[in-house]
Amino acid sequence: MRHLEVIGDRFEVIGKYCRGKSVLDLGCTDRRPDGEAKYASTGLHLYLSDVCGALTGVDIDPEGAEAMRREGFNVTVANVERMNLGQQFDCIVAGELIEHLANPGLFLENAHRHLKESGYLILTTPNAFNARHFLRILKKGEIKVHAEHTCWYDPKTLSSLINRYAFAVEKIYWCRRKKWYQWRYLHKMKYQIPKLLTKVRPYFSGTLLLVARKKGEMDGKR
Repeated sequence: MRHLEVIGDRFEVIGKYCRGKSVLDLGCTDRRPDGEAKYASTGLHLYLSDVCGALTGVDIDPEGAEAMRREGFNVTVANVERMNLGQQFDCIVAGELIEHLANPGLFLENAHRHLKESGYLILTTPNAFNARHFLRILKKGEIKVHAEHTCWYDPKTLSSLINRYAFAVEKIYWCRRKKWYQWRYLHKMKYQIPKLLTKVRPYFSGTLLLVARKKGEMDGKR
C-alpha cells in the first residue's frame, strides 16, 4: 500500500475504463449542505458524457437531477442503496459518494447487481489520513468534516470492504489536489506543507481512487 501510484488527474484513469462503454454515474449532482447547486462544476459527468458510449446518471437530489435533465442529461432520481434500474452497465462510477452513505454494504451489493459480468466499479473518496487533517488538528484541535459524511476510508479499509462484496480490487491510486500545484497558491502554507508531506509520504494524499472488477460465477470456475 505504501507504493501506490500518484496521479494528478483522475479523469485519465476513469477514461481508460469508461471510453466507449455503457456507464452509470452515481451521485452525479453536487448540492452542498448550504443548498448551493454546483452539479456541473465538478466536471465528472460532463467528462463522462464526452468519452463513454452511453451514460446514465443517478442521484437522490430531485432538484439537481431535474436541472441536469433540462440540460439534456439522462438522470434518474434514486437511492443508490435500493435502486433497481432494470439494466446492467459496463462501468459504474461513484465519485465522492461512498463516504455519504448510511449503508455502504447495501450500495456495493446493488452496484454488483447493476454491473455486467467482469464490469468495473470506480470509486473516489477522501483519504482518512489527508495531511490537512493533521495540520488542522495541530492548529484548531479538530478536523473539518462535510456535514453529510458518515465515514472515512484509507486504501486498506476500503479494499477490505470492497473484497467482502464480490469485487476484486485491481488498482488504487493517490490523487494529488490541484490547488497545491497552482502558481497562485504557492504562497499559501496550508497548501504547500501538505504538498511537501505528500511528496515524502503519499499516504498523506487528499483523495484515493479505487478500481475494482466484478467477480461473477465464471471467476470460481477459472
